[in-house]
Amino acid sequence: MKTEYIDFRPISDLKNLHFVVKDYQRGYKWEDQQIRDLLNDIHNHTHGKYCLQPLLVHQRNDQVELIDGQQRVTSIYLILHFLQDNSFYSISYQTREKTREFLDTGLQLLDDYSNSTWETFINQNGSFNNVDIYFFFKVYKEIKKWFDESKADRVEFFAKLKNSVHIIWYDISLNNPDISPEAVFLNLNAGKIPLTNSELIKALFILDIQKQNSNEIGKLKAFDLASDWDRIENQLQNDTFWSFICDNDYYNNLDTRIDLIIDLANQVPKIDTEDQRKTSYKKYDKKFQTGEQLDWQAIKQTFNKIEEWYTDKKLFHYIGFLIVTKYKRLSSIVEMSKGPTKEEFKELLLREIRDQLSKTKDIEGEKIAYHRLENLHYEKYRIACQNILLLLNIEDYLNRSSDEKFPFNLYLNEKWSVEHINPQNPRGFKTIRDVIGWLKSYQTYFDKITDPDSKEVVGRISSLIDNFSSKRDLDSKFADFRFEKNDRLVYEEVIEKISDELSLHEIGNLCLLDRNTNSKLGNKIFTDKRKEILEIYYQKSSDDEITYIPNGTKDVFTKAFSKEEENITDKIFGIKDMEEYKNHIKDQLNKYFPIES
Repeated sequence: MKTEYIDFRPISDLKNLHFVVKDYQRGYKWEDQQIRDLLNDIHNHTHGKYCLQPLLVHQRNDQVELIDGQQRVTSIYLILHFLQDNSFYSISYQTREKTREFLDTGLQLLDDYSNSTWETFINQNGSFNNVDIYFFFKVYKEIKKWFDESKADRVEFFAKLKNSVHIIWYDISLNNPDISPEAVFLNLNAGKIPLTNSELIKALFILDIQKQNSNEIGKLKAFDLASDWDRIENQLQNDTFWSFICDNDYYNNLDTRIDLIIDLANQVPKIDTEDQRKTSYKKYDKKFQTGEQLDWQAIKQTFNKIEEWYTDKKLFHYIGFLIVTKYKRLSSIVEMSKGPTKEEFKELLLREIRDQLSKTKDIEGEKIAYHRLENLHYEKYRIACQNILLLLNIEDYLNRSSDEKFPFNLYLNEKWSVEHINPQNPRGFKTIRDVIGWLKSYQTYFDKITDPDSKEVVGRISSLIDNFSSKRDLDSKFADFRFEKNDRLVYEEVIEKISDELSLHEIGNLCLLDRNTNSKLGNKIFTDKRKEILEIYYQKSSDDEITYIPNGTKDVFTKAFSKEEENITDKIFGIKDMEEYKNHIKDQLNKYFPIES
């Protein structure tokens, strides 16, 4: 995790600096009301430090490239000029040549024409007719008007501006040495703001500590807060910890993760818009400006509670399941935890999981409990299938005597999805050889069954195998194969018979795999899938990256739940295998379905 360098600088510290506004920036655009708000805020601030919004800069010696904040720096520059300090700091706009010239040599004209209209000014100074100077002119007239109306003492205001007004100073040359100012600016305007709300809030907390305490005590308390802050951020950067609580991609896209804890502590209900994302910062900023002490303990206690959940095996897995499946928001779980004992809280979470799994859908007037094993169907309730398989793998960890945790981070990052144990779509085989292998595996299976229908299927499969095998190039594309006479109809009937017999879309034929492995396996037959999955599981695969195969999936492909030897040696995952797999799921998840499913 990178170290953040943030300064809290009074305006007096900007003396003798030279600010540069590069040509990738827009021009100056402040309106009358914005400059009046700034003047009123400074004038009305009666004690301590008044903190402006941050400056994002890239500093080289005494030259400072302004990335974000040039509107404020320029406005303060105009105020300083009005207060007769023309050399406090300098600012150079590279957006327009005449703007730079005006700031260097023409500012005195603002005094000369302070009672004139823009039209009069331009008639006599036509070379300065551009949009930047127009806004300089408007704002400067508003500054003069404000001082005339407020009767503010200029000497006193100047002293307050220099010494009481502070800026949060964020220098990318220290924080992001490998990124260019232009790239930061583009990211800023694309919504990828490098300076997060939490960093601004941290600045306010440290300013508040300095305001509330003497110099030495303030330093000690600020150091303690910074240490706590870093400890929290370090723990949140642990992906295993983070993945069991993060319920919004907004926080995943930030450089800092403590923002989630801060918003939780402030009970921020939504963060869908940019304005909502600043809710916590606005709350602390308002308190800071009104002199109210900021509450660091609320953030720390919120984190401590979540850290306690992380170390408790049941709480970690119950909460992680509810968050990852999006059944519950973290904020509602935090609220649920207030009041009950730890054991009572665990029971509440278990009850919540049960409630989620007991939900029904109204299908043709009938309420279907779509999470129950007998109703689970890949094509109808794919998400429910995935969540039940996830819970099965979580329960495997809960039943272990070790402290191992289910890897929610891998589940999310590798984008696990539902895999059919036997291929779901034999129409999608790539080559004729693949089709023959698939038919042969079921020829052996149906040959063991003595009923007449099965014997008829065996005959049809044999006929199809002979037909396909007669083709010389078995590695040619199956899509190009031309069926003779009624062979296509026979092939479709065999597919339907196999699908009906084995219920390929029901939970007994489903397991979890990461997206890449799932895609790679495609429509391969059971034995080929087993070979590749076990190679990955035991890290014998040729792939460079190590992929996590959940134990529940490995056990399926090794037929760990199958009891009869003849089933274990079968080249398919047959009806008996599926039944025993379903019984295993039922036994493992029984506590989540109080009424027997």
